[in-house]
Amino acid sequence: MARPMLKQMEALRLILTTTLGDRDIAGAVRLSRTTVTRYRHMLAEKQLTWNDVRDLSPKRMDATFNKPHRGNKVKAEVDYPALQDFLAAHRMSLQVWWETIYRPAHTPSHRSYSNISAGLRRYRATMPSVMYQKHVPGQKVFVDFIGKRPHFIDRKTQQRVYVEVFVGTLGASNYTYATALPSQAVPDFIRAHAQMFAFFGGVPDMVVPDNLKSAMTKAGPDGEIQRSYEDLTRHYGVVALAARPYKPKDKGKVERQVGILTDRIMSRLNTMTFYSIEELNAQLAIFLDEENNRPMANKMPSRRERFDGIERAALRPLPPTPYEYAAIKPNVRVDAGYHILVDYHRYSVPHTLVGQRVDARITDTNIELFHDGRVVARHTRSHEVGGLTTTPSHQPDHHRAQAERTPEALRAWAKLAGPAIHRFVEKQFNQDRPYLGLRPADKLKTLAGKYGSATIDQALASYSDLSHVTVSDLSRKLSIQAKEGASTARRARNAGGSRSFTDVRFPHASSSPTTS
Repeated sequence: MARPMLKQMEALRLILTTTLGDRDIAGAVRLSRTTVTRYRHMLAEKQLTWNDVRDLSPKRMDATFNKPHRGNKVKAEVDYPALQDFLAAHRMSLQVWWETIYRPAHTPSHRSYSNISAGLRRYRATMPSVMYQKHVPGQKVFVDFIGKRPHFIDRKTQQRVYVEVFVGTLGASNYTYATALPSQAVPDFIRAHAQMFAFFGGVPDMVVPDNLKSAMTKAGPDGEIQRSYEDLTRHYGVVALAARPYKPKDKGKVERQVGILTDRIMSRLNTMTFYSIEELNAQLAIFLDEENNRPMANKMPSRRERFDGIERAALRPLPPTPYEYAAIKPNVRVDAGYHILVDYHRYSVPHTLVGQRVDARITDTNIELFHDGRVVARHTRSHEVGGLTTTPSHQPDHHRAQAERTPEALRAWAKLAGPAIHRFVEKQFNQDRPYLGLRPADKLKTLAGKYGSATIDQALASYSDLSHVTVSDLSRKLSIQAKEGASTARRARNAGGSRSFTDVRFPHASSSPTTS
């Protein structure tokens, strides 16, 4: 996939289909807030809707929304908010930034170090130290794992098997979901999200995970979402916005719920004996239901009452089908035979993509192949090692014609072409050496393309015994019949009367006589 183009397309979708602000969208798609704001203004000026831009190709989208590169320009002012974010993200001092990044790029007309240092100090003096977050109903769900792990007893080994507990908390109501998982691995983490959305009965606009390896391939403001996790967010139409590293206030909601569940639920679970993860989850669900129904402090409504009152209706509907976990294999090169290799099995793509790169989405039952963000092939997954799955429409014409020269393909054609043709072809392959029937059956198909399957079937039906009929004999017979038919037609036309002198055409004669 063309990753930068997909980021831009996702930004356009969020601007046109959600109520998220520019800062949230910029963080979700890893673009600058300035870029997102510029996109919003351009969409408004051109009065474009999501239906107008959703099918734009990457080149067309780049030409529509981005300016051509014109080289470096000296900025009159320093963007101190962006500079502060950059220094924090890269843990770089201002002096190092000024010497290694800023001054080389702005020589000779650069600002002095003291000038930029004074401006940054003034900006930092205006930065708030605490931010109170207002949680809009239906907007965010915070997810994390509980540090204190419960366990069950393996009946065979009598050993403790420790499990992970996944927690998801809605921002406005604090309504909480929790489930025990075998591990924090990507498949378990993603399946827990699907179960969580089903538990809520709807989908919020945004999911805020901690910087877990199951969700992020790289932590920090410039981090990338794990590809399978990104696939889940696209299925449910949500935005994944990871909490900043070392910023616990970004995920205060779920941190508080983790503490509550640890104190009130995990401590009780660890005094009980379970012999499977299913037994543990059944008891966890009972304790979780009690916690969601418990009145809040200061006689405030319970989490469930707040969820039913303010948040349930704000959630978006679930998609028609729940998410099926898919592994993502990115940037796979299409070989010269227009196939890609997935788990030791080859799958075809359109032959025009030879030498290019595609992404493979792999589920337990299907393989989907993407190029530039668009599906170019779908296959049923095969576990045959060294096997080949090819869609005929992906092949060039001469390859497809060659692929159809097989006993199976010719038998399938003969069955539809006519009963006499079917009997003839079956006789060719029902012999001690079936491969000897391949050539006559293929020649018969070529003959049917020339004269029509109905004519061939009628000609073969005229023979009482097909054992001694050859395709060459049949071809000569049809050729003679065609010539006799043409002669009969000419005699019939001539018998209609001789043509008058004026009917004779002289193609090379002049339109008017000339005199010498």
